[in-house]
Amino acid sequence: MAHDNRWANLVNTAFLLDQAPRRPGPEGLRPTLEMIESALEVFPSAVDPVEDFEGYAVRRLLLALKAVLSEQVSS
Repeated sequence: MAHDNRWANLVNTAFLLDQAPRRPGPEGLRPTLEMIESALEVFPSAVDPVEDFEGYAVRRLLLALKAVLSEQVSS
């Protein structure tokens, strides 16, 4: 995927997260986790930090957010 498309996808995901209805409790986090998964598809594990540091940074942030939110859902 072209770099421009990745950034457009990320901005679109941010708007979707902002507009998503807020539900309390762990169930309310599931849509957010699904959107994070979707964003990870355009920032795959093949992202090389040497060649694409920005993409790598986004991927690491998404993975960290996913881990924290997944803990909340499983609690």
